Parts: sequence; C-alpha cells; structure tokens
Amino acid sequence: MKANSPLLSIEGLTIKTSAHTLLSDLSFSVFPNEIVAIVGESGSGKSLTAFSIAGLLSDSKLKVESKKMQLGEHDLSALSPKDWEVVRGKNLGMVFQEPQSSLNPSMRCGPQVMERLQKFESGDLGTYKSTVISAFEQVQLPDPERIFRAYPHELSGGQKQRVMIAMALICDPQLLIADEPTTALDVTVQKEILSLLKAQQKTHKMSILFISHDLNVVAKFADRVMVMHQGELIEIQKTASLFKNPKAAYTRGLIFARPQPYQRLERLPTVEDISSAKKSFKAISSISRKKRHQELYAQPPILEVKDLQKEYPITRHLFKQNKSLKAVKNLSFKLFPGETLGLVGESGCGKSTLSRALVNLDTPTSGTIYYDGQELSVLDRSIRKEIQLVFQDPFAALHPLKTIGDAIAEPLRVHRLVNDKKQCAERVMTLLEQVGMEADFYDRYPHELSGGQRQRVVIARALATEPRLLILDEAVAALDISVQAQVLNLLNDLKKELQLSYLFISHDLNVVKYMADRIMVMEKGILVEEGEADELYFHPKQPYTKDLIKALPII
Repeated sequence: MKANSPLLSIEGLTIKTSAHTLLSDLSFSVFPNEIVAIVGESGSGKSLTAFSIAGLLSDSKLKVESKKMQLGEHDLSALSPKDWEVVRGKNLGMVFQEPQSSLNPSMRCGPQVMERLQKFESGDLGTYKSTVISAFEQVQLPDPERIFRAYPHELSGGQKQRVMIAMALICDPQLLIADEPTTALDVTVQKEILSLLKAQQKTHKMSILFISHDLNVVAKFADRVMVMHQGELIEIQKTASLFKNPKAAYTRGLIFARPQPYQRLERLPTVEDISSAKKSFKAISSISRKKRHQELYAQPPILEVKDLQKEYPITRHLFKQNKSLKAVKNLSFKLFPGETLGLVGESGCGKSTLSRALVNLDTPTSGTIYYDGQELSVLDRSIRKEIQLVFQDPFAALHPLKTIGDAIAEPLRVHRLVNDKKQCAERVMTLLEQVGMEADFYDRYPHELSGGQRQRVVIARALATEPRLLILDEAVAALDISVQAQVLNLLNDLKKELQLSYLFISHDLNVVKYMADRIMVMEKGILVEEGEADELYFHPKQPYTKDLIKALPII
C-alpha cells in the first residue's frame, strides 16, 4: 500500500430492497491508524454500511452495488465466500453491540477465541492456548486462566465485551469494525472499553470504523466523524471541527438534543427544532428552581421507603446455613408529590430490584413501603393502580400479537375503569393523543412502530389507570439521542399536565441530572449518596459518585 493511501476505500455504495433504497451512493475512506466514527439515528444505515464492508449481506435478499470497495489489497466486491473467510479472519475484525448474543453460550470462552487461531494460524494446542491467554491479558481481563475456562454467562457485560475484542484482535487485523460496542454498558465500564480500544489500536497499528449514536462518546474517541441520515452521508469532518462548527442542520440537531450539564432548558431541542431554525430555548433559572423545591418539600411525601431489603437465595440446604445475595440493603428514602427523584448506579446495584419491589412484582424480604402515609402492603388492590412501571425495552413489554389499542386497553379492563367497548376505545384514543400519537396507531402492531413510538405506547399504557406515580426504569436508555429528547420532553409535559411524580431510574447521569429534582446514587445495593441534582453533580461527596461523574463522556 502506498504512503498516505487509504486502507479502506468505499465509492458509490448503494443497498436496495425490491421496493426501497436503504443506502444511497455512499463514499468515504479510512486511512491507516485512523479512527473514523459513523453516527446517526436508528435506520440511518450505520450497521448496513458495516455489514456490507464485512461481507455479511451476501446471503441476504438485499441488492448491494458499488463502484469500489477496497480493503488494503483486497477488492471486497469480487471476493468468493472462501476468500471472505480469509479476509474476515486475517484482515478485518468485528466487535458487535451485544456480546452475549455474539458468543456461543454452550462453549467456554477460551476455545471460542482459539477457534479463530486454529483456522488461520499454524501451531499446536499449547501455542494456541498461550496466545489466547496473552490476548486476554492484553485486553486486561482479570485472571485470564479462569476466563479461558469460563462460559459467557459466568462473566459480566464488560468482561464479555473484552473477550469479543480479544477474539477480533487475535489475528492482528488491519481494520476493526466496532458496531455500538459500548451502548449496553455502564458509564465506567464504557470508559474502560473505549480506553482499551484506543490502546489496542496504537499497539496493533490498525484502523477502527466505530459505529455509535452517542456523540459524546464519539467526540472523545474518533479522529473523523461521518454523520448519516436515512441512508445518506450528511457530512464528514475532523472530530474537533464537526463539534465546533457542524455544517448540516441535522448534525446541529444531534449535538444539541442531548442534555448539557451546565445548562438546564425547559425543553430539550430536537432535530426538527434545529432544522426549522428554532434557536431560542428558555433556561430554568436557579432562583425559580429553588422556589419550586421549597414548595415541593413542604408537602408530606407520596412515597416513603423505610429499611427496605431484598435478598435472593443462592443455596438451599436443609441442615446447613444457606447463602443469599443481598440485592438491596436497608434502603430508606422519600419521594414527594410532583417531584422527579433520580436513581443512578451501575448494573447490579439494585435499581431494577427496587422498582419491582415498589410495585410488588418482587416481594421485599423486609422493610416497609408507605404510599400516601399508609403501608402499601395493606392497601386495597384498587390503590395499586396509582403506581405504574415503565420498562426499558418497549418491544419486550408489548405483546407482539396484540394491537396497540388492545395493549393500552388491557389495564382499563383489568381495573374495570370502563363500562363498554365504546368508552374503552374513546379512552385509548385520548391516551394516544396525550402521548402525541395519531388515532391510526390504534390498529397497528408493535413491529410496525419505531422505538420512540413504542416507548410512547408503553407510557400511554402506564397512564391508562390515571396513576399519581410513575416508575421509569431505564425508560429512554435504548433510544436515539433525538428520539430520547422527544420522550424526555413528553415526560415533562405529562408530569405538569397530569400532576405526576416520577422515580426516574437510569445509569446515564447526564439525563438524570436534567430530569431530576434530587438524585440518589446506589452501589451494590446500598444508598451511598443523595442530594439536589445540581449540587450532587457538581459537588459529589462520595468517591463512587465522583468516579461515575468522572467517567461521563461530555462534549
């Protein structure tokens, strides 16, 4: 390869179905030792681009055309299936978003990585094993010998992702394609993985094509950034230039749609707002916020939790002492009417366990929950409809064979809140309107909706029983930045309109700070710190909270 010539050259890449164009005339290059990021919303064509470069669309019904697809000395558009195996083994590595679904659950991690070596490198079993152990050490896996023998389910999310990175790098590829490799990870683990990828890139002198929808992550990681929208390349610039002076209105919308730590706006700007040149967004003053908080906390709490504990049995013996896992340990807090109380912490800290306990999906081991001053366990079932839960994954929360109308109507029928079909349909239409959806969504199915639309449906279903308290468990974690802004604005509108209170659970401190009046921080089932959102964010007291904030990728 000539000096200064690109490692990867793509010209005129177009991907079509029989009826639609999914990717239109895409052209770009990746140079040696360069990190190029592709950003954009779901459906923009990011993953399609990666899959076509890796030759993973050859067996699909999609029509892939290009003027040029060159990786080093290889013409990717002219490779046979056998040649593709060699290129993917030696020249190109891939790290996918969800390592759990990428690793074979019935096979130990070491042999899975060793398979790649056995196929493309000469040696014996002893040599292969020592190479894999060395690769595990390079990606900073603790106790590589144990990881070698472990099954995927025995590892944490960050450890599984490190195994995937070791597998992708084991044959020293020229190009690594990383498709949303940190999306499902906690912010501290995310920082570790990104640092690891950067270090491995320098060690192996390789290039990285990094796919993400998180511009904060991309700003800290990439050399150049490509912005895609609806299958087209909107702009491509050096990272610093793009964030300082984005040329396209769509790019500006993506950048400004994410909550910013140093400014609290009444409404988050969306891509549509920026595109329509609507540039003035009112900020909430510290004086008005303080006055509101004085009014909030002068009331009696709507929810009070005292010494809540939840244990899960690990062993069950008749004559020996059993072991148990304490997921939540002696947790106490109050939530006031009209308040948004944020709850943050890494995976396994007890956030979701708490949310399930509050709605009695998972009975607490001990402790007391008070709702409106009365113990929740003795309240009538009809009162329970006043506390509703909104889950992280709206697709999993909706029955695939039920229409949207039926899904929203279900709690109305269960709690006998309507008298007949006509009244039920009218109530569902009202709920759809409240969450900003048209009446024609009534007869659609979940798979016909986008992620943001499905999340609105789940919120509408939660509102069906006219609750006073919503528990939002990672309710926007799976959404693109622009869609996330729309849903956060919707939640704030509904809170004001319907006089709701929120327990807002997330691992994203930037989002929680924007939404919350107060924030609680949990670590390993223990409440380690709580306080007013801005005060906790800018002046954390506990080391764990400081580490969470320090790990945040902020533009």
